[in-house]
Amino acid sequence: MRKFRVGAIGTGGIFRGPHVTGWKALPEVEVVAVCDANSDAAKAAAELTGAQHVFTDYRDLVKLDLDAVDICTPNRVHTPAVLAALETGKHVLCEKPLAVTTREVRRMGELADRKKLVLMTAQHQRFTSSALAIKEWAAAGHLGEVYHARVRAMRRAWLPARPSFIDHSLAGGGPCMDIGVHALDACLWIMGFPKPVRVTGVAKVNFAKGHKIPGMWGEWDRKLFSVEDFAAGFVHFDNGATMTLEAAWIGHQVENEDMSFQLFGMEGGVKWPSGEFASVVGGTFTHGTLTYPRRIERPHSEEIQAFYEAVMNHKPSPVPWTETIKVIAILEAVYESQKRGREIVLKI
Repeated sequence: MRKFRVGAIGTGGIFRGPHVTGWKALPEVEVVAVCDANSDAAKAAAELTGAQHVFTDYRDLVKLDLDAVDICTPNRVHTPAVLAALETGKHVLCEKPLAVTTREVRRMGELADRKKLVLMTAQHQRFTSSALAIKEWAAAGHLGEVYHARVRAMRRAWLPARPSFIDHSLAGGGPCMDIGVHALDACLWIMGFPKPVRVTGVAKVNFAKGHKIPGMWGEWDRKLFSVEDFAAGFVHFDNGATMTLEAAWIGHQVENEDMSFQLFGMEGGVKWPSGEFASVVGGTFTHGTLTYPRRIERPHSEEIQAFYEAVMNHKPSPVPWTETIKVIAILEAVYESQKRGREIVLKI
């Protein structure tokens, strides 16, 4: 019986680590082709996966007979690679952010819809035990209508040193697009993805051009650094809810990393990823910790399995572009607000 054939574009650490693990966990799947602009990285990925075909140009890879393409390139390459794969009839799993502008997300999404292909953003935080526990708790009515959210993706000194993260021409953004997108997507997912309508934000460089705080991942090219190292935003939604968002790679804080969100609902409140909740039952204060019945050790593997099952069973994308576009709209508006010095009204 013919196996499900996957091609990979971009074979850096995120692919060779959690993505390869996820694909190998599915016996019905084989990675038959790999592509990377760095030929040594492509060859290393081929040895790891057993792929027969090795390319340095994604346009060659998508010409093959493939069922799906897994894209793990720098952010700016996502759009052309996704479009090329979709145009040739392949389903696509693409690492976050799907794109750095809403215009690109819409272009990809509408093409996938026209061709009836699955396009999924790899937002693996949705597949963690803590997020799934909160999702089910909220779905049961314990959270109620959310009126405010706090989202944080803050690091003390974990600034990625590679050009693909700090060069705007490759990354399209700093911590907003790198780690802010994780916490923001998970939070909006629990909220049911209300429509963002207005955003005020700041995006600036506080420490990355200087030498005050050493990087835990080593030195970076300060002349090449052309994205923000800190961003914050305030979001209004069409249902009256509000949100604060903070994202940083480097800054003075006690925690090495604070990747979290807190939701304030009319029936209760909850924190992620701790699962701590608070409510009132019969006039009595109650609080505790939510625990998912199944311990998920590899959320990337869970997302890859969800993508595979959606393709095989002709189901909708587990992370549809119509949700992703709201995430990117908020992050894009933070940058635009910084540029224009005013609140941005969203039209998505």
